[in-house]
Amino acid sequence: MNMQRKIYHFGDQLYLAEYVVALDAEANYHCWLDPETQKGYNYKVDFTLEEFIASPGRNRFRAVIMRKSDDTPIGIVSLSPEGCLPDLAIMLYPGFRGMGYGTQAFQLALEYCFKAFDFPAIYAGCYESNQISLKMLSKCGFVPHPEGNCNETHYLDGTPIVQLDFVKYRP
Repeated sequence: MNMQRKIYHFGDQLYLAEYVVALDAEANYHCWLDPETQKGYNYKVDFTLEEFIASPGRNRFRAVIMRKSDDTPIGIVSLSPEGCLPDLAIMLYPGFRGMGYGTQAFQLALEYCFKAFDFPAIYAGCYESNQISLKMLSKCGFVPHPEGNCNETHYLDGTPIVQLDFVKYRP
């Protein structure tokens, strides 16, 4: 299906484009089925593709991360819904992880969100065991925000885990 997407922000290797359900929902859903994605979000997927497509996105901003060289979608970035602290999240599709795309995409999303929204700060979180996300957040200029840390239980075995909170202030 050939559809025009709104382009939000360009980088050197990547760009952020409008999330279009007809083009993006299936890849997004299959990423949620990936055990590493579920581990990163501490969330077990128990819904069908049809249920996933039928549930409306509540994010204040959601974009597909596109690789410029071949216009391939490689993941999603999203900003929490209205009424919540602005919390930025990323999900790279399997096969595109470990290549530095996450840091580039997160930086693009930060730049866009600071330009498009009047936030004094943007927040992000990851679990203490997620060394890759911790490194990405540091590279993007986030600093620890311990008062936002959340104690949770592991989605599979119920053991205690901590989601660490980070903040980046408007440049």
